[in-house]
Amino acid sequence: MNGIPDGTRFVLPRQGGLRHRVLEELRNLYLAWGYQQVEVPALEIYDPSHPRANQSFKLSDRDNGVLALRSDFTPALAHLVGTHFPRAAAGEAAVRLQYAGTVWHAIDPDLARTREFTQVGLELAGVSNARADAELIHLARESVRTVGLTPRVEVGNPGFVRALFDLAGVPGRSRGPVADAIDRKDQATLVSLLELLELPSQMVRSLTRVPDLYGDLEVLASARELAPWPETLREVERLEAIVAEFEDPSELLLDLGMARRLSYYTGMTFRAYTFDFGQPLLGGGRYDGALLPAAAGFSLGLERLLTALPEPGEPAPPLVVSLDDAGARLLRKAGIEVVRALESDPDAARREAEELGAHYLLAHELLPLAGERGMLDELNAILEGDR
Repeated sequence: MNGIPDGTRFVLPRQGGLRHRVLEELRNLYLAWGYQQVEVPALEIYDPSHPRANQSFKLSDRDNGVLALRSDFTPALAHLVGTHFPRAAAGEAAVRLQYAGTVWHAIDPDLARTREFTQVGLELAGVSNARADAELIHLARESVRTVGLTPRVEVGNPGFVRALFDLAGVPGRSRGPVADAIDRKDQATLVSLLELLELPSQMVRSLTRVPDLYGDLEVLASARELAPWPETLREVERLEAIVAEFEDPSELLLDLGMARRLSYYTGMTFRAYTFDFGQPLLGGGRYDGALLPAAAGFSLGLERLLTALPEPGEPAPPLVVSLDDAGARLLRKAGIEVVRALESDPDAARREAEELGAHYLLAHELLPLAGERGMLDELNAILEGDR
C-alpha cells in the first residue's frame, strides 16, 4: 500500500454524513423547481476540442481508442439533451436537468484544490430569455441558503465588456488579458494593458471605469452614463430585464466587470458567495450557441461548499443494538436506526452496545442503557403494536 494519489481523499463518517445531508437538500430543492435527475457516463471518448481537454485523465481502450475520465458535466449533458430531448436541442421546448457526480482533473486542480471532486449543478436548455436566466439565479441563491449559509449573488453580463471591446477596437489577442484584469478588478494591470493598445481616450476612460460598476441597482444607471452607445445599452437592458423578474432584487449585487470566458458566455453570468468565505461557492451563466442553441446553467463544487459550512459534530450513536432480527426489522421500518449485535451472547452484546454509545439493547426485551423512559415506551409500542 502506497497511500492514495495526491489530490484524492478518504471521506470519514463525520464528513460523509454532512455530504449526504447537503446533497439531499440540494437535490430536493432542485426537484421542487422541476429539475429532473440525470446521470452521464464517467468515461468519455477523448475529444481534443473538449473545453477541459488539457485537464483530462486519458486512458487507452483495448481497441487503441482514447478515453477520458469526465472532467466537466456540461458537454456530456449537452450530448444527452441533443440525443434524448430533440425539441429542447432545437430550441422548441425547455428541459430542466440536475446532476451530481465525480469529475477528475489531471492538472491545474480547480475546485477545492483537488484532482477528484464532486460537481453538482443544473442545466436549463431549450429556452433563452430573462425569465429563464432569473430562474437560475434564484436557484443559485437558494442553493446556498438551503444548506444553511447566507447567500450573496453577483450577477453580470460579459456582453457589456464585449460590446465595449468592439467599439474600442481592442484586438483579439489582447481581449483575454484585458478582460481578465477587468474581472479581477486589477486596475494597475488594466491601465498598463490599455496604454499599449493606443485606443481612443474616451474608450480608455470607459474601460478603466468598468471595474467600478459593482454594487446595487444604481450600477445600471452608472453603466448607462458611462457607455451611452446602442451596443452597450442593449447589454444593460438585458440585465435590467433579468432584475425585473425578481420580487425583491435587493439581495443581488451587479457587476458589469464580470468578464470571464468572454468567448463562451453569451448572456448573464453569476457567482454565489457567502459571508466570511472568500471564494465563490458556485458559478454559471448563459452560453447559447456554445454547445446547444439555447442553454444556461451553473455548477458548484461540493467540497468547497462543505468547507464553508461549520465543522460537523461526531455522528450520533445508534439508538438500538439488537439481538432480535424480527424486532429490529420492525423498528427500522418505523425509521429507527438499529445496529445488529455482532455477538450472540447477551452480555457481549450489551458491552458492544455500551461501547457504541447505543441508547437501548433489544434482546428478549428492550433494555434501556442511556435512553429516556419516554422513548423506551415509544419503541415498545412499535414492537408490540405491529406484532
